[in-house]
Amino acid sequence: MPAQEKAGYNQGKFFRRKKELTEDQLTEIQDSFDLFAKETDTIDAEELLVVMRALGHEPAAADLKRLVNLSDKNNTGQLDFDGYLNIILTKMAERPSEADLQKAFRLFDSNSKGTVDQADLRRIADQIGENIEDDELADMIYYADTSGSSQIGPEDFVKIVTTYAKHYDGEK
Repeated sequence: MPAQEKAGYNQGKFFRRKKELTEDQLTEIQDSFDLFAKETDTIDAEELLVVMRALGHEPAAADLKRLVNLSDKNNTGQLDFDGYLNIILTKMAERPSEADLQKAFRLFDSNSKGTVDQADLRRIADQIGENIEDDELADMIYYADTSGSSQIGPEDFVKIVTTYAKHYDGEK
């Protein structure tokens, strides 16, 4: 039995998600693993909480234990890079909670006007260093806006985010 099957990976999702990572993302994840990896090229499952927090995740203890159990079938307490990557990819693919969606919307809607417009998208793109042309931003608004107001309301925002999460999981 291949190592990934023994480790409990859903191979299709794991490999599809891994392929969707950019080289920079994969390098960043590898670097975070290397910070904690021992000479055996493994990371202690107990250190995973520290790593997850450093990556901006706050997993519940029970959730983290479940993820480790999926990736550490032999109960060694050690995760190799693929096991670690499986956990990171799983966390990246999680659908955000309603509270997370509201918080994200508020980050986009900097003036608390209740909508997100092209200027908001420009601000976010600039903050994260994304080089996006204005016509691409206008297209984003056009395709996401169901009201015809050239702005995205909270309902449209939730729809966009949750639709992408379903696509990422391979759902239609």
